[in-house]
Amino acid sequence: MKTTYTKHIFVVLLALATLQVSAQTLHSAYFLESMVQRNELNPAFGAKSNYIVVPALGGAQIGIHSNVGMGDFFFQRGNTLVNGLSPQVTANEFLNGLPANNQAETTVEIPLVSVGFHAWGGFNTVILKERSFAATNIPSALFAFLKQGQNEQGVARYDIDNMSLYTDHYVELAFGHQRELPALEGFSYGAKVKVLLGALGGSVNMNHIGINLSPEGWYITSEGSAQVSSGVRFVYDENGQVNKLALDSYQLGGFGLGFDIGAAYTPKALPDLTVSLALTDIGFLSWSNMERAVSEGTFEYTGFDEIGAPGQPEASEQLNELLNDITSVINVTPATPATVTNSLRTTLNIGAEYAILKRKISFGLLSSTRFGRPYTYAEGMAVVNFRPLSWLHLAVNGSVSTFGGAFGALINICPKGVNIFAGCDYISPTTKFGAQGIPINSTNFNLRAGFAFTFGQRQ
Repeated sequence: MKTTYTKHIFVVLLALATLQVSAQTLHSAYFLESMVQRNELNPAFGAKSNYIVVPALGGAQIGIHSNVGMGDFFFQRGNTLVNGLSPQVTANEFLNGLPANNQAETTVEIPLVSVGFHAWGGFNTVILKERSFAATNIPSALFAFLKQGQNEQGVARYDIDNMSLYTDHYVELAFGHQRELPALEGFSYGAKVKVLLGALGGSVNMNHIGINLSPEGWYITSEGSAQVSSGVRFVYDENGQVNKLALDSYQLGGFGLGFDIGAAYTPKALPDLTVSLALTDIGFLSWSNMERAVSEGTFEYTGFDEIGAPGQPEASEQLNELLNDITSVINVTPATPATVTNSLRTTLNIGAEYAILKRKISFGLLSSTRFGRPYTYAEGMAVVNFRPLSWLHLAVNGSVSTFGGAFGALINICPKGVNIFAGCDYISPTTKFGAQGIPINSTNFNLRAGFAFTFGQRQ
């Protein structure tokens, strides 16, 4: 097989698995009432003071969610790293370490302006931010095909199902209101309405790729589609097949609406206990006039020669032909443009907190489940919160999720006039680093630091 194709699959997965940014406020902040931005996790949470977050001070969020790491794809051979398709790595060594589905996601959130203030009988928020998301699911059957190819008898079959890549980039303007319910002491509720303006969106969703290899020929059956919004366009070859993507003149490509709802309750009979529930990002994002391409039917492909042949260049030297090779394999042809509407990735948060020593210490349990493409993500977190001083709050946590176990910590310095925070979730205690300083066996963390001005009387 042509090695330029085999190696580039690595680049797509590794780019997502090692450079990722998570879009939600640190889960460590869920139980710290001094954190001005925790209402992003549950709109029923207000803030003690009015606040304003300005650009460059609010803190972009950086993190990783993936069930694979660099160590799954690169192997030490002497003083150099070689990828798993190299003949220096056996098929068993490479493939036995991969999960059935190699999953990675990347999102970025950049706060532009965020304001919170007490008025109209409750606490209100106005938030403007940029949000981006990309996620991929690549079955290990694809890597088995790239690594093994035809067997000794010259006949082999590979079935690759549910290979996907999704991405959305948009601006979000949110208006929120939180208040207490007078009829039920200790009960608060809140909601947000979000207006979404889509900048760029696209997806590749291959439901099935069947590959039959024999001495007579290589026959590929594919079923799937690809679509991109304005700003990007498909480029077709002389046979009418998509062979690459190109940047196009930009125009606003999408519009959507989102909602957050939440509630929190501290029973009068148990004043040290607080239970809470929230659903965030309920809604949709609709892309108009998306350029589309489809892949269906069976065809013979002759562009392969040898898989992992000695002397071929490594993955880092083959980026230029990535899209050409992939689209040749899945045989993508143009289709009629269409309006495509996607659901937002909704998150369900359920929390419970119990405080002791006049809230100097509290213990929290948080369950988070995110629904959406291309897979559901679930997490359980236990948090211990410390409030030794009125202006110094800390939290430490341990969590178990779809992508493994981890721990995290957060510090919040909140004297009158400022609110400074820094923290990290999803740090694996078994993380190992290579000579280049890159995590080789873990690709999960969530880092955020920021600064806000606070003002007005504390409530």
